[in-house]
Amino acid sequence: MADKKLTYILKQLAKTNKKNYENYVVTRIYNKLDDLEMKFITQQYISRGHGDYALTDMYFPQINLHVEVDEGQHKNNIEADEIREADIINITNHTIMRVDVTKAIEEIHEQIEEVVEYIKTKKLELEESFTPWDIEKEYSSQTYINKGYIDVKDNVAFLRIVDACNCFGLNYKGWQRGGAKHPIEKDTLLWFPKLYVNDKYTNKLSDDGNMIFESSNNKEVTKEEIIAQTNNPKFANRRIVFARIIGPLGDIMYRFKGEFRFAVEESINNKCIVWEKTSERVKTYKYEKE
Repeated sequence: MADKKLTYILKQLAKTNKKNYENYVVTRIYNKLDDLEMKFITQQYISRGHGDYALTDMYFPQINLHVEVDEGQHKNNIEADEIREADIINITNHTIMRVDVTKAIEEIHEQIEEVVEYIKTKKLELEESFTPWDIEKEYSSQTYINKGYIDVKDNVAFLRIVDACNCFGLNYKGWQRGGAKHPIEKDTLLWFPKLYVNDKYTNKLSDDGNMIFESSNNKEVTKEEIIAQTNNPKFANRRIVFARIIGPLGDIMYRFKGEFRFAVEESINNKCIVWEKTSERVKTYKYEKE
């Protein structure tokens, strides 16, 4: 059986195979860094708001660093690139470093060396708060049960719905539904929505990630229906959200988005069910036999 970390690395590098300059820079950074504790993602998706998005060439999630490879066409799109970079920084609060591959190879190598040294320095600065990349633990419920919480800033995502469920005191062997009742905290649903238009629902996450707009086939919800929900004992007013996404290897994953609560006034104003983020961290629980 192939090593999971090796498989992941090979697939990430393979995503740059048809882009010669990008492949050269990404591969050299990875090899010069020579650190299996650092995770990287190529072609990292970032929402820029209003339905627009960007793909950054290389991303190091543990230190929130994006590396962009600037080729010849970037020289003709300086203003557009500056706006794009500002969008990414404003939305993510991450750092961007650039490697200009129109320079001589010696200068390209100097820029790559600067990126590598920056990564090493940031890792040292984090000291005990740095979490080494462990591909087995990364997707394990037990990792977050031991930690005692899940936090948005840790970029937590699970390969299966059941793994997310089992972080909250459940002991499921399998679970395929879009929601599960929290076994400990009242009036709370573990929710696994598709936050995009699909065959049944039109669910949208706001550009800042603080609101979820939920509607059924674009049907408007009346004020009376919204108020009725507040009196429905089966309606969970609090939701812990894991959004369905496409992971870095092209597989389906469920990324933690935070704790949200039913926003009555916002729902009435938008004529749909609106959920407002109330926390980026939630408590986890170990399973206790009755």
